[in-house]
Amino acid sequence: MIDRIASRRGVVCGLALDHRDSLRVAARRHGFPDDSTSLRALKVELVRGLARLASVVLLDVELGLDAFTELDGVPLVVPLEAQGYESLGEGRITTLLGDVDPARAAALGAVGCKLLLPYRPDLTDVAAIQDEMVARVVAECRAAGVLSIIEPIVYGEVPELGAAVGETARRLSRLGPDVLKLQYPGSLRLCEVLTRACGAVPWVLLGGGTDEDTFLSQLRDAMHGGARGYIVGRTAWDTALVTDAEARERAIAGRAAFLARCRAVVEATP
Repeated sequence: MIDRIASRRGVVCGLALDHRDSLRVAARRHGFPDDSTSLRALKVELVRGLARLASVVLLDVELGLDAFTELDGVPLVVPLEAQGYESLGEGRITTLLGDVDPARAAALGAVGCKLLLPYRPDLTDVAAIQDEMVARVVAECRAAGVLSIIEPIVYGEVPELGAAVGETARRLSRLGPDVLKLQYPGSLRLCEVLTRACGAVPWVLLGGGTDEDTFLSQLRDAMHGGARGYIVGRTAWDTALVTDAEARERAIAGRAAFLARCRAVVEATP
């Protein structure tokens, strides 16, 4: 199933442009207009400049729908989670979009759906609720004939992030998702542990908004540790949030060069 979003070499080179609230926050930080019209136009520009370097692009319906037609055959994945989350004690609970489900995603031409969810395996009651959410989404994706890509984010204070990411992967892999999109656990050795925790479920590295060199270093560890690729977001578009059109065009060209480096790393890994 992962071949539907992978390159010819069998690795995932993913570009995440499905941000909504976090894109507005980043736009305000850079002095870029944060109205919906401006952000929709930006996503069109980003897809035109960057999609050719991706084996899959994540785009949302709210701000990314206009960019769907610019993909030129690159597979599309859409998010299912609403912005924000509900709180339950120390825990956080995912809420789903009311107007997008796997069936509608398939009708829009998507090959998969992504579910981002805050996750703390040590908060057992909340984790059980999140597990039920994942099981539901996996089943609905299977019924709609699209991939389920699950992106758990370990949050808050945990004694060992790598151990928490590994336990999260172990729990969620048992629910049968097609792909897990995971945080860097901290080292090559922990990437190998993470691969074993995932079992038969392939995993890809998420970007996490880190800088280019850090991400490329993490990506090398992840690939040598058994990952099947990456899906990177903010690092691939943050510097393009400039109002001058020529400067933005140069920035997007720079982001394309970064994505080319990412792709070279994963395709060079045996």
